[in-house]
Amino acid sequence: MTCVLPLVLLVEDDPDTATLYRALLGSEGMEVVHCADCGEAHRWWSASLRRPDLVVVDVRLPDGNGLELCQAMAEPGGHMPPIMVLSAHGDPRMPSLCAKAGVAAFLDKLSGMDCFVNTARQLLHC
Repeated sequence: MTCVLPLVLLVEDDPDTATLYRALLGSEGMEVVHCADCGEAHRWWSASLRRPDLVVVDVRLPDGNGLELCQAMAEPGGHMPPIMVLSAHGDPRMPSLCAKAGVAAFLDKLSGMDCFVNTARQLLHC
């Protein structure tokens, strides 16, 4: 019997941060696909046969906004996985903007790795 690992789409432009998040999620038994910007995420989304179980996205990306990316990937009438938005830019409006966009969780990148991993596990129900 084959066990399918939860699939996480990570959209993060900082290579060091992406490496850290991939290692943390991977150590928790999650398969992680990393895209460095909106364009790469759109291409992966269009070509992938399997939808992720969780999307983790940075707000500020080199070629766009993470919230707008998630809205663009939403399929009419289709299932959109839970979205965790990350930001290090302390905009006090961000939690309410995320809530309006249907984001399941918003985390400040400085909130700590335990908080990041625990939130991912909660959103994946594992």
